[in-house]
Amino acid sequence: MSRVFVNTGAIDQKTISDQVYDHIKRLILSGSLAGGEKIPETGIADQLNVSRTPVREATRKLAEYGLVVIRPRSYALVATIGPKEARDISLVRLSLEKLSFRCFASVATDSSLTLLRGLAAGCSQALEVGDFAGAFELDSRLHLGIAQHTGNVELFNMLRNLDAKLQLLRLKQHLPPTLLSVYNEQHETLLELVRNKELPEIDGLLERHILHHLDFL
Repeated sequence: MSRVFVNTGAIDQKTISDQVYDHIKRLILSGSLAGGEKIPETGIADQLNVSRTPVREATRKLAEYGLVVIRPRSYALVATIGPKEARDISLVRLSLEKLSFRCFASVATDSSLTLLRGLAAGCSQALEVGDFAGAFELDSRLHLGIAQHTGNVELFNMLRNLDAKLQLLRLKQHLPPTLLSVYNEQHETLLELVRNKELPEIDGLLERHILHHLDFL
């Protein structure tokens, strides 16, 4: 099936590779490019009025991130994730997120909580206008921001290394906007629990927040 790409106009030559990277990533996170689908390098290059070189550079970066798989002879596909891998990743993520939130609860400040609430609000706004790619990006920034504020570099790196898998997981869920909004609203509740240092409640809500998708695989 042919895809319709949003016309973004000419790209600034100084940041061409990064902007192509962002463009392709949004196509994937929005569902315009589905799991297992070939990256249409020529179509993207023509649509953005660039050569295929920055498109190939962008797909390589996306492969390093984990959203794209490079096949022999520069054949690139959107990565996919299976049910077992999804469950395994979710269980690992749950343990890491519980540690992240608990550590953050011990060091959280008003300024850090305000910053993270801003990301949660941005995620809600993106969902309201149907910008699922933007919402997924902000969701990741929120969870990674919590890990970063703990000051535990190893914890942050482990969660960052899972980020692409989590994006693929969100796409596999394909939850309706109403449910996405419900789960996004849990971010504000989690941050309030962090402010009050209610650790058992944080653990319980994280289990529902992270493992809910298993019913939709």
